[in-house]
Amino acid sequence: MDGDLRYGICPVCGKNATLKCGSCRREFYCDKSHQSQDWPRHRSTCNGWEIDRDPVLGRHLLATRDLAPGDVILTETPLVWGPSIHDANQRVCVGCGERCDDVDARCSGCCWPVCRLDCEGLSDKKRHQLECVLLARVRIVPRCEVLLIIRLLILWRMKSRRWTSLANLQNHVESRGPGTEAHDEVLKGSVAIYEHASLLEHSCIANTRHSFRIDDKGRPRITIYAVTSIKKGEHLSTMYTHALWSTRARREHLLTTKYFACRCKRCADPTELGTHLGTLNCPCKNGLILPNDPLNPNTNWSCDTCPGTITSAEIAELTHRLEEEVVEVMKQATEYTLSELLSRLTVLLHPGHQHCISVSHSLIQLLPATDPRKSELCKRIMDTVSRLDPYGTRLTLYTAVTLRELAMCPGEDKRVHLAKAVLLLKAEPPNSPGERLRRLIEVEL
Repeated sequence: MDGDLRYGICPVCGKNATLKCGSCRREFYCDKSHQSQDWPRHRSTCNGWEIDRDPVLGRHLLATRDLAPGDVILTETPLVWGPSIHDANQRVCVGCGERCDDVDARCSGCCWPVCRLDCEGLSDKKRHQLECVLLARVRIVPRCEVLLIIRLLILWRMKSRRWTSLANLQNHVESRGPGTEAHDEVLKGSVAIYEHASLLEHSCIANTRHSFRIDDKGRPRITIYAVTSIKKGEHLSTMYTHALWSTRARREHLLTTKYFACRCKRCADPTELGTHLGTLNCPCKNGLILPNDPLNPNTNWSCDTCPGTITSAEIAELTHRLEEEVVEVMKQATEYTLSELLSRLTVLLHPGHQHCISVSHSLIQLLPATDPRKSELCKRIMDTVSRLDPYGTRLTLYTAVTLRELAMCPGEDKRVHLAKAVLLLKAEPPNSPGERLRRLIEVEL
């Protein structure tokens, strides 16, 4: 990808260059003077995006030029970042946010945990060195979950430009609080707030992907890439919810945590692009039960063959009950329990329903290669994934696992499937589950 290149040709003198444009990260220069000299030309192509405003969408990003798959759209470090609430035994580096394995490594100034004594983030004068003095002076007991709050207060006290940018972001604070899904969602993981990347709008079939890398100052840099051809003026989008949830589940999640209802092409299609992720089987044995109006949460559901109908409330009750059953079986899943559960689910649900796909994905990892169901289930999952994640951005690990299981089946081209899996996982972060799976598959190739 363009954003990963380490050197290029200076457009001013034609020599090899390593100084990368900090905005687009696609152009290289010999030095700052050549970069300044080239700015009148480069300005029009530097950023591939601009901020637009809409009464419904609010602020969002538009492409300012035609973008090809793999193009870097933007890259930036966060306005502020920090760990969220972690397990009591979890130690996070105060410099870069990485997990700390060395229990004795601590910052020499404030005595907070660090991943290593020479962590790049510890020397950042605009970040940890500011908070380090405060942490040392007041002797706050190291608690990872308060670090983000401290950093926000420092920005506010300094009247920083970053604080002004943060204050301009939408927060929906009046709607969030204990008991809401939004409150529960923020209890996990780490938090980083990006000034421009946060303006990507939602789409259930997004046209961008993003990656994170720790930069030379210990900051989590986000890079946004195009995953398909994007025309000048088109909206830039990402996905805020789960790709393998049905429309009803996705829209409910978005409404309760992001405060909007998606109306994209996938949400408007009763069959969800032919995947039937939310479709039920009709008792008439010949038809499928689909929503009359997928964009109306209270719509009735009807059979496409007979006059039978069912209310939205009944659909919600049934799917919730089945979800509880799936969760319970998954706690101690075996080949037998998953097979038996899938058989019962497919009486009521379309084989492509989200619950059936979820159970199938676990089952294929337990079935022997000689079982004909393994190949059949793998191919069904791959068909679903190819429709919902056509650019291989949201379900890479999920898809790679499926391809690896399919490669084991008799009559399948093992090398082709494994090569596809490796290609999907090539951008996975170091030491991530995806990167570890990629290394395993490369050995199997």
